[in-house]
Amino acid sequence: MGQVEQIEEAAALLAQAERRQADGDLHGAFAAYKACLKAAPDFAPALSGLGLFLAEHGDPGTAAQLLSRATAVGDDVLRRRTEPTFARLLAGLTPNAWNAVLDRDLQTCLASPTVDPQTLARVTAETLLLKQARFDGSASMLSDMGRDPLWLAFLSRCVNVSPAMEARLDAVREALAEMSVEGGRPDATIGVLIAALGVNGFASEYVASARQAEGVAAILYRPPTPADVSALGEGEIQAQLIRRAVDEPARERNLARTVPAFTPDCEDAVSEAVKDQYEANPYPRWSAPPSPRPRPLREAVSVLPGLDRKAFGDRVETVLIAGCGTGFEPIDLARMDPSLAITAMDLSRASLAHGMRVAEDLGLTQIRFVQGDILKLDQVQARFDVVTSTGVIHHMARPEDGLARLAGVLRPGGVVRLGLYSERARAVVRAAHDLIRQMGWTPVDADIRAFRAHVLALPDDEPLAALKESADFYSLSGCRDLVFHVQEHRYTPPQLDELIAEAGLRLVGFEASPEAKAAFVTAFGPADPLDLGLWDRLETRRPRLFAGMYHLWAQKPAE
Repeated sequence: MGQVEQIEEAAALLAQAERRQADGDLHGAFAAYKACLKAAPDFAPALSGLGLFLAEHGDPGTAAQLLSRATAVGDDVLRRRTEPTFARLLAGLTPNAWNAVLDRDLQTCLASPTVDPQTLARVTAETLLLKQARFDGSASMLSDMGRDPLWLAFLSRCVNVSPAMEARLDAVREALAEMSVEGGRPDATIGVLIAALGVNGFASEYVASARQAEGVAAILYRPPTPADVSALGEGEIQAQLIRRAVDEPARERNLARTVPAFTPDCEDAVSEAVKDQYEANPYPRWSAPPSPRPRPLREAVSVLPGLDRKAFGDRVETVLIAGCGTGFEPIDLARMDPSLAITAMDLSRASLAHGMRVAEDLGLTQIRFVQGDILKLDQVQARFDVVTSTGVIHHMARPEDGLARLAGVLRPGGVVRLGLYSERARAVVRAAHDLIRQMGWTPVDADIRAFRAHVLALPDDEPLAALKESADFYSLSGCRDLVFHVQEHRYTPPQLDELIAEAGLRLVGFEASPEAKAAFVTAFGPADPLDLGLWDRLETRRPRLFAGMYHLWAQKPAE
């Protein structure tokens, strides 16, 4: 059989596999995919198709191998479609030896515009530490790092989330700071490495160290000036350092002055303290914009199990994101559903400016960024189909007052999505609060670093050592939000029921991870997934089940 006939046969078998998969015939689809690859072993669409099929249906190891081959031989369109799932599979790996194929695959995914590189920070750090098992501080080893594409991608695209890698990066910075540079200009590979570490340091807000250094090494410990960067030579990463650490902050300072007010100022003392926190430390800090799968928000709402569909109607046009922080959620929603008119509100103009800048760069004109306080929403005339408020009202003096204001700007039949802390899952954070009070630490950079140094020195079996597993632990703004926040309330599932009922709302959706859903079914079979009493019983046995917050939906009654 000639190559043309072989490809034609493979294409026919691939179409058959996709039809059977669409019809729910999983066995038939799997057989057709296998036949397709038998006919043409390097047919990239079949490698991708079977890899995505197996990723969805329980064979992640084989799926990762197939997607690795698919990204190596496929075109750009196929890679972009494949890479988000491939990156998710790679993120779940725990390598025990360096592997050249994994190294290449991580480089591919870290460079992809459809992948959030931060999801790969842990596995990339582990891979690099296996690749460079020891560090001797020599100029030759530093030069090797400056030539290594994976090291440069990791440093310039990820915030580190590994204690072992933090120790390694401390050693690398120390070696570079002590290196004698003739004429004040390092050689090309050292210059690139310093620039990459400069990007990494800026992204983490120099959380690991506040050391003073001279010359070009100062970039390792503080934001650079254009003159600092020019001493490192020219290149892509040097340009990225200027953009990230000089140009973008300047734009954001200008944008912050233009943010319109949506509500009157609030005199609430807690609101003012929270505002001051996020003006000083905008959170969360992120650099790669979300690339969600296109989907009308109406569809996501319509599948909520307890939704009164008649009251909700068949339209979602207006959305309020109350407490949008640095803008990730409104940008995610706008890219998922371009039909939405989104109002993104936050207390902090510095945080809003970050989202405004990214939205401008992406050409997203349907988001209106505004400064305002949830407690003053009763003075706003606008009404919204959907309101979201993730990780916000639990930072109020009285969260019930905040939810009442959110309910007040919902149209009849509209829905609100909330993200709230779990009392049980935050046990380690409560322990951190106790230590911080005991030590007299305050939310200033030096004390946040002192707290981190204490935790990093703990053996892994100490309760507080669990904080090292949190991505927020690895930046100043993240660590401040995690354990130094000015106000925090936490809940149990029955208390969520009470909170929603007091606001005159009705629970219509309760989100949970696949692990949590499986545990619920194992424990309670076909019971109502909106029964928060059952979730309370399950969480009692598994207190870390909602470590990432409860996420729930509630609906306002129709008038």
